[in-house]
Amino acid sequence: MSRLFDAIPASVQSTFVKEKLGALLEDRTYNRDLLWTLKVYLDSNGQAQEAAKRLYVHRNTLAYRLARLQALLGCDLKNLDTVTDLRLALAFYHNGMQENGGNDNVEIEKTIPIS
Repeated sequence: MSRLFDAIPASVQSTFVKEKLGALLEDRTYNRDLLWTLKVYLDSNGQAQEAAKRLYVHRNTLAYRLARLQALLGCDLKNLDTVTDLRLALAFYHNGMQENGGNDNVEIEKTIPIS
């Protein structure tokens, strides 16, 4: 998949990540947990019980985090188009982090190299 990412200009990836995950990338304190929660939830194919198990949290905690994610991102995590966009944005974000030596404590412009 990284070859596919290489075909998409870094500036386009960066813009897409900002549009879809921007609110989670602004404040690193609590939002890092939310970013991880989103990744695990999506990797669990939207199965809340499975995601809660993988995160080692109670289902109510996960429900709170998912509600918070939806409020911050202004999206519905049950919408297939939204889930697809978020998966792609997370992939771009993590691809950019790998290119940046795994450092996620930088601004998104620095995370995903601009061509």
